[in-house]
Amino acid sequence: MLLAATVLPLEGSGAPAPEHVRGWFYRLIRELSPSLHDIQQLKPFTLSVLESDPPAIRITFMDERLHAASSPKLWGLVGQELQLGSASYRVCAVLEQDHPWARLSSYPRLFHGGPEQDYPMRFVTPTLFKRHGAHYPLPEPRLVFGSLLARFKAFAPVTTPASLPESIERLTLRYAHIRTHSIEHATRAVGFTGRTVYHLPNASEDEARWLTALWRFAFFAGVGAKTTLGFGQVKPYLSRPKPRVAKEDANGSGGEQDS
Repeated sequence: MLLAATVLPLEGSGAPAPEHVRGWFYRLIRELSPSLHDIQQLKPFTLSVLESDPPAIRITFMDERLHAASSPKLWGLVGQELQLGSASYRVCAVLEQDHPWARLSSYPRLFHGGPEQDYPMRFVTPTLFKRHGAHYPLPEPRLVFGSLLARFKAFAPVTTPASLPESIERLTLRYAHIRTHSIEHATRAVGFTGRTVYHLPNASEDEARWLTALWRFAFFAGVGAKTTLGFGQVKPYLSRPKPRVAKEDANGSGGEQDS
């Protein structure tokens, strides 16, 4: 039932390319589970490169078994050189806490703390959805929460209510401050980053409880397409009273606290 977001700070020249990180991690899981590597549908993990100082690799796990199998190999990299493309990096640490993008949780804990009425999200990396054979770059409630529900149903050891898709259809977009980005990776596409706030009018307690769990799940699951290449990385946050949106900083960090 474990959920994990693991961060590997790196020492090297610049940040590695996301496709090189994906290639490395796919080779790692091929050794652990060839059948998992070959799955063409939803993956029980996300991958991204944090262009911070120092740069870091972020891996999230939605499957406790994969986390347990991968952890010894990841911890064994500390202090070692990791070849990513033509560049070499030293792995400085393996962090599962004490980092803004690292966390350990569990599926049951997604339901702790009482239900929320609003669901604010910060889309930190470009997010896009597959729709009618093309990529679509708008944060429609049913696409965002539909993506989360699909991953939750695929990996959570919890049965979701049959009425949850109908609740998601009734979600409204209360606030959006986004911008679009051109993406050139294999095929050209457009994604969005920024902030949104979702709300379900007249939500029952059970509806709010499940939507809150999906909202918290976004930190581990990501949203939309290409989450193994760093797209769709999301931070749910709690709004402070009377947020001063007009003074939001360039990183989208004003007026928010992590959920």
